[in-house]
Amino acid sequence: MLSAFFRLMSYTIVVINLVTGGIFLYLIAPYTSYFFFNDLRFWKYLKYYHKYFFYSASYIWALLRREQGLIKTVLPLTSPPMDRPDPALFRITKHWNLPADSCGECNRCCTFVLDCCFLDKSKNQCVAYGSLFWKYFNCGRFPSSQAMLNYVKCPKYEMQN
Repeated sequence: MLSAFFRLMSYTIVVINLVTGGIFLYLIAPYTSYFFFNDLRFWKYLKYYHKYFFYSASYIWALLRREQGLIKTVLPLTSPPMDRPDPALFRITKHWNLPADSCGECNRCCTFVLDCCFLDKSKNQCVAYGSLFWKYFNCGRFPSSQAMLNYVKCPKYEMQN
């Protein structure tokens, strides 16, 4: 129930932010900073607020106009937060030579609809890694289906037998 409330509140914030032209995230800056970056020091992350406005608008538009329908399996509101794919469904491939918490040079899951505004390409890292946003939405549970795994050609994971 808490997960559903949290997700609905987050969707509401996205809508209000879009309607206000991106200003709303600045008005709730400490919450925004904690939600996306696990840090209340919002001034360190202000450069991402406007990027998120454009990203969320573009992402919603891209999802609405795509015909391949990868995101047809919408994340249920009551799904618990996750920081890794479901271990009952996925495992790390035998060929993965990097640490389990690393994606190496791969960022395909961060760029399959469009480039995520939280992907720091200079370090090939997610600046929102481990945050509430990351855990409650698709990032922390990627991949969530065989179709998603196939589409991005993820070299790290494979389906359990």
